[in-house]
Amino acid sequence: MVQDGRVSDSFPSEHLSTFVRRLPAYARLAWNLGRDPLLSKARRGAVLAAAGYLVSPVDLIPGIIPVLGQLDDLLVLLAALRFALQGLDPEQRQVHLSAVGLSDAMLLEDVQALGLTVAWLARAGARTAVRIGTFGLRTTATIASRLGPRALRGAQRTGQAMEYRVRRSHEHAVTGQGPAGALGSGPGRSTSDGVTSG
Repeated sequence: MVQDGRVSDSFPSEHLSTFVRRLPAYARLAWNLGRDPLLSKARRGAVLAAAGYLVSPVDLIPGIIPVLGQLDDLLVLLAALRFALQGLDPEQRQVHLSAVGLSDAMLLEDVQALGLTVAWLARAGARTAVRIGTFGLRTTATIASRLGPRALRGAQRTGQAMEYRVRRSHEHAVTGQGPAGALGSGPGRSTSDGVTSG
Protein backbone atom coordinates (compact mmCIF):
# COMPACT_ATOMS: atom_id res chain seq x y z
CA MET A 1 0.00 0.00 0.00
CA VAL A 2 1.29 3.50 -0.88
CA GLN A 3 0.62 6.44 1.46
CA ASP A 4 2.00 9.97 0.98
CA GLY A 5 4.43 8.72 -1.65
CA ARG A 6 5.85 6.08 0.73
CA VAL A 7 5.23 2.37 0.71
CA SER A 8 3.36 1.26 3.82
CA ASP A 9 4.38 -2.05 5.31
CA SER A 10 1.48 -2.92 7.58
CA PHE A 11 1.21 -6.10 9.61
CA PRO A 12 -0.78 -8.78 7.72
CA SER A 13 -3.41 -8.97 10.45
CA GLU A 14 -6.31 -9.94 8.15
CA HIS A 15 -4.47 -12.95 6.79
CA LEU A 16 -3.28 -14.02 10.22
CA SER A 17 -6.68 -13.57 11.89
CA THR A 18 -8.32 -15.72 9.19
CA PHE A 19 -5.76 -18.43 9.93
CA VAL A 20 -6.30 -18.14 13.69
CA ARG A 21 -10.07 -18.57 13.24
CA ARG A 22 -9.35 -21.85 11.42
CA LEU A 23 -7.15 -23.27 14.18
CA PRO A 24 -9.94 -25.41 15.72
CA ALA A 25 -10.49 -27.01 12.30
CA TYR A 26 -6.76 -27.72 12.03
CA ALA A 27 -6.82 -29.32 15.49
CA ARG A 28 -9.68 -31.61 14.40
CA LEU A 29 -7.81 -32.41 11.17
CA ALA A 30 -4.69 -33.32 13.15
CA TRP A 31 -6.76 -35.58 15.43
CA ASN A 32 -8.38 -37.33 12.46
CA LEU A 33 -5.11 -37.76 10.56
CA GLY A 34 -3.33 -39.05 13.64
CA ARG A 35 -5.88 -41.88 13.90
CA ASP A 36 -6.23 -42.70 10.17
CA PRO A 37 -4.93 -46.25 9.47
CA LEU A 38 -4.53 -45.41 5.76
CA LEU A 39 -1.57 -43.18 6.62
CA SER A 40 1.87 -44.61 7.21
CA LYS A 41 3.21 -44.65 10.76
CA ALA A 42 5.76 -41.98 9.81
CA ARG A 43 3.06 -39.56 8.59
CA ARG A 44 0.83 -40.20 11.61
CA GLY A 45 3.88 -39.82 13.85
CA ALA A 46 4.67 -36.47 12.25
CA VAL A 47 1.17 -35.19 13.08
CA LEU A 48 1.38 -36.47 16.65
CA ALA A 49 4.87 -34.98 17.06
CA ALA A 50 3.61 -31.62 15.78
CA ALA A 51 0.72 -31.74 18.25
CA GLY A 52 3.18 -32.52 21.04
CA TYR A 53 5.43 -29.65 19.93
CA LEU A 54 2.41 -27.34 19.94
CA VAL A 55 1.64 -28.04 23.62
CA SER A 56 5.25 -28.43 24.75
CA PRO A 57 6.81 -25.57 26.74
CA VAL A 58 10.16 -26.27 25.02
CA ASP A 59 10.28 -24.53 21.61
CA LEU A 60 12.85 -23.37 19.10
CA ILE A 61 11.51 -19.87 19.69
CA PRO A 62 10.18 -19.40 23.26
CA GLY A 63 6.48 -18.67 23.52
CA ILE A 64 7.14 -15.56 25.61
CA ILE A 65 8.31 -13.76 22.45
CA PRO A 66 5.10 -12.19 21.11
CA VAL A 67 3.84 -13.48 17.74
CA LEU A 68 7.14 -15.09 16.73
CA GLY A 69 6.99 -17.48 19.67
CA GLN A 70 3.64 -18.80 18.49
CA LEU A 71 4.43 -18.76 14.78
CA ASP A 72 7.01 -21.53 15.01
CA ASP A 73 4.39 -23.79 16.62
CA LEU A 74 1.90 -23.04 13.86
CA LEU A 75 4.49 -23.53 11.12
CA VAL A 76 5.39 -26.95 12.53
CA LEU A 77 1.69 -27.90 12.72
CA LEU A 78 0.94 -26.87 9.12
CA ALA A 79 4.06 -28.59 7.82
CA ALA A 80 3.07 -31.84 9.56
CA LEU A 81 -0.51 -31.63 8.29
CA ARG A 82 0.66 -31.05 4.73
CA PHE A 83 3.12 -33.94 5.03
CA ALA A 84 0.36 -36.25 6.27
CA LEU A 85 -2.12 -35.13 3.60
CA GLN A 86 0.44 -35.83 0.87
CA GLY A 87 0.35 -39.47 1.93
CA LEU A 88 -3.30 -39.76 0.93
CA ASP A 89 -4.80 -40.03 -2.54
CA PRO A 90 -6.69 -36.88 -3.67
CA GLU A 91 -10.11 -38.33 -2.81
CA GLN A 92 -9.15 -39.32 0.76
CA ARG A 93 -7.40 -35.98 1.20
CA GLN A 94 -10.59 -34.15 0.21
CA VAL A 95 -12.66 -36.29 2.59
CA HIS A 96 -10.42 -35.33 5.53
CA LEU A 97 -10.39 -31.63 4.65
CA SER A 98 -14.16 -31.46 4.03
CA ALA A 99 -14.91 -33.25 7.30
CA VAL A 100 -13.43 -30.30 9.25
CA GLY A 101 -14.60 -27.53 6.91
CA LEU A 102 -11.28 -26.90 5.16
CA SER A 103 -10.05 -27.08 1.57
CA ASP A 104 -6.72 -27.25 -0.23
CA ALA A 105 -7.12 -23.56 -1.10
CA MET A 106 -7.62 -22.63 2.57
CA LEU A 107 -4.57 -24.64 3.58
CA LEU A 108 -2.51 -22.85 0.93
CA GLU A 109 -3.87 -19.43 2.05
CA ASP A 110 -2.88 -20.16 5.64
CA VAL A 111 0.62 -21.27 4.69
CA GLN A 112 0.96 -18.02 2.74
CA ALA A 113 -0.43 -16.02 5.69
CA LEU A 114 2.27 -17.45 7.95
CA GLY A 115 4.88 -16.73 5.29
CA LEU A 116 3.70 -13.11 5.00
CA THR A 117 3.78 -12.73 8.78
CA VAL A 118 7.30 -14.14 9.08
CA ALA A 119 8.47 -11.89 6.21
CA TRP A 120 6.88 -8.84 7.85
CA LEU A 121 8.53 -9.65 11.17
CA ALA A 122 11.91 -9.98 9.43
CA ARG A 123 11.48 -6.60 7.71
CA ALA A 124 10.29 -4.97 10.94
CA GLY A 125 13.28 -6.40 12.79
CA ALA A 126 15.66 -5.10 10.12
CA ARG A 127 14.07 -1.62 10.27
CA THR A 128 14.39 -1.61 14.06
CA ALA A 129 18.03 -2.67 13.87
CA VAL A 130 18.76 0.14 11.40
CA ARG A 131 17.01 2.67 13.66
CA ILE A 132 18.96 1.49 16.70
CA GLY A 133 22.22 1.57 14.73
CA THR A 134 21.49 5.06 13.42
CA PHE A 135 20.60 6.27 16.91
CA GLY A 136 23.82 4.76 18.26
CA LEU A 137 25.91 6.45 15.59
CA ARG A 138 24.24 9.81 16.16
CA THR A 139 24.71 9.51 19.91
CA THR A 140 28.37 8.56 19.48
CA ALA A 141 28.91 11.46 17.08
CA THR A 142 27.27 13.90 19.53
CA ILE A 143 29.37 12.66 22.43
CA ALA A 144 32.53 12.76 20.33
CA SER A 145 31.80 16.30 19.14
CA ARG A 146 31.30 17.47 22.72
CA LEU A 147 34.05 15.52 24.41
CA GLY A 148 36.45 15.20 21.49
CA PRO A 149 38.16 18.60 21.79
CA ARG A 150 38.59 18.15 25.55
CA ALA A 151 39.94 14.64 25.13
CA LEU A 152 42.31 15.83 22.41
CA ARG A 153 43.63 18.67 24.61
CA GLY A 154 44.05 16.22 27.51
CA ALA A 155 45.94 13.78 25.29
CA GLN A 156 48.16 16.59 24.00
CA ARG A 157 48.96 17.71 27.55
CA THR A 158 49.71 14.13 28.61
CA GLY A 159 51.94 13.65 25.59
CA GLN A 160 53.79 16.90 26.25
CA ALA A 161 54.29 16.01 29.92
CA MET A 162 55.63 12.58 29.01
CA GLU A 163 57.94 14.08 26.41
CA TYR A 164 59.25 16.56 28.99
CA ARG A 165 59.91 13.78 31.52
CA VAL A 166 61.72 11.65 28.95
CA ARG A 167 63.85 14.62 27.85
CA ARG A 168 64.74 15.53 31.45
CA SER A 169 65.53 11.91 32.26
CA HIS A 170 67.79 11.70 29.23
CA GLU A 171 69.56 14.98 30.13
CA HIS A 172 70.14 13.79 33.70
CA ALA A 173 71.52 10.50 32.48
CA VAL A 174 73.95 12.28 30.13
CA THR A 175 75.12 14.98 32.58
CA GLY A 176 74.89 12.88 35.71
CA GLN A 177 72.94 15.63 37.39
CA GLY A 178 69.39 15.42 38.43
CA PRO A 179 66.92 15.50 41.19
CA ALA A 180 67.61 13.93 44.57
CA GLY A 181 68.04 10.19 44.28
CA ALA A 182 69.26 10.33 40.68
CA LEU A 183 72.79 9.37 39.69
CA GLY A 184 75.39 11.98 40.64
CA SER A 185 73.61 13.49 43.62
CA GLY A 186 72.59 12.61 47.11
CA PRO A 187 74.60 11.41 50.16
CA GLY A 188 77.76 9.41 49.43
CA ARG A 189 77.87 10.42 45.81
CA SER A 190 80.20 12.76 44.13
CA THR A 191 78.92 16.13 43.11
CA SER A 192 79.77 18.07 39.99
CA ASP A 193 82.90 19.60 41.62
CA GLY A 194 84.26 16.10 42.43
CA VAL A 195 83.76 16.35 46.20
CA THR A 196 82.08 13.38 47.85
CA SER A 197 79.15 14.35 49.99
CA GLY A 198 77.89 12.78 53.06
